[in-house]
Amino acid sequence: MINQTDLKYFVEVAKSLHLTRAAERLGVTQPALSHCLKRLEAETKTVLFIRSKKGVSLTRSGQRLADQAIELIEKWNAVVLAAQNEVQEVSGTIRFGCHTAVAQYTLSHFVPNFLQKYPAINLQFSHALSRHLAEDVISQKLDAAFVVNPIAHPDLIIKEISKDRVTLWRAKNCVNPDVLIVEPSLLQTQDLLRKLQKKGIRFTRIIESSSLEVISQLVNSGAGCGILPERVIRALSDQNIITIKEAPEFHDRMCLIYKSEFRKSMRGQALIQAIVQSLTS
Repeated sequence: MINQTDLKYFVEVAKSLHLTRAAERLGVTQPALSHCLKRLEAETKTVLFIRSKKGVSLTRSGQRLADQAIELIEKWNAVVLAAQNEVQEVSGTIRFGCHTAVAQYTLSHFVPNFLQKYPAINLQFSHALSRHLAEDVISQKLDAAFVVNPIAHPDLIIKEISKDRVTLWRAKNCVNPDVLIVEPSLLQTQDLLRKLQKKGIRFTRIIESSSLEVISQLVNSGAGCGILPERVIRALSDQNIITIKEAPEFHDRMCLIYKSEFRKSMRGQALIQAIVQSLTS
């Protein structure tokens, strides 16, 4: 028998028209997703997708089922939210994501007062790269997240909270000006490394770290130069840090992202209001 999870998986594939991408957003394996689609086709006794090397496309029957499934899921979510909102007290658990470096300059601004104001709320924090957090919000593993430079998605509401710049920094007493310390997996880092190469700015050694906090501390100690967001530097380091002249810059947007269902809930409204009032005022 078709269940809500089957419909949820089917709708995600219908939106992305790509099994691998849909599986990543849902947080399931591609074989599990394929098995679900085959079960749906067997249950409905019709072909829902046309598969090719480039992805999948909907048949006419598949498109009709997708339209009705989206409407059914929206109605069910509305019923659940209405039931939750019968309780006038803001309560429940909020699963919130942000990169550990972003957490350093954001969470302390709203979490203390938020927890004091709403004693029936529990917060669960998850920390990862922005692109992974966005996928977790889309797949409903998280309720909301702070994401840097989010990519537009039909299921997401994106609210800009602040701007930032990423560039090269060093301590005034830096003893290794030929050393560059970076987090290589960040798109900002990759962009700035290309710009440095075009400018002819080179370093003898490049040291890699997966932690912006560690890079900040090393730069502050004089160990070398570092590619870092300004807000991270200001939150984790003292006035000993200065920018490197003529260094290229990358401009960031730090945004709050969530789905419309979360905004309709009382706990969602309370959190969004607390963040906006604390971080955009």
